[in-house]
Amino acid sequence: MKLINIQWLVIVAASVFLLSSCGATRQANQLLQHQEILTAIASDTTATPEEKLDILMTNMTGMMHEGMRIANPKKGVGYVTKFGSQNTASIEKILNEVSTWQRGMGSVERIALGARMLQKPYARDAFELIPKFVRKYQRIAFVTRTTKKLSSSVIGFGLDRIGLKDILR
Repeated sequence: MKLINIQWLVIVAASVFLLSSCGATRQANQLLQHQEILTAIASDTTATPEEKLDILMTNMTGMMHEGMRIANPKKGVGYVTKFGSQNTASIEKILNEVSTWQRGMGSVERIALGARMLQKPYARDAFELIPKFVRKYQRIAFVTRTTKKLSSSVIGFGLDRIGLKDILR
């Protein structure tokens, strides 16, 4: 009887270990995939700034969903911090390119861009996720810095000029 109990204890311990390592492996693979995508698009000279912005926003909303699903706050902070350390240079490069591109636009082009952005698949996710994500991970400097840039220069771009910012809140 004691042998059966010990076997069950070993099986349960091995299962817990295996499940926790599967989660860590999945998160490591997700981080690697984010890094590969962001590095590739940041250095791509053929992609337009709007295409780069679309890929960045899709990637960022994906990372935010992943970060929100992590129940353990310590592991969540580690995941988001690692994402930030791996991708800050690529994100900064993309945002600087998008900002330069936007400065060269006329008023009509800005309104058209704002309307197109509102129709993107990531727009709704970004509007809902950014405040929740910032509340959960506000201690991380990368999150504060990046979400401010995304909110002000990308997501809020032109919305206050055409009166949509108040409607979307």
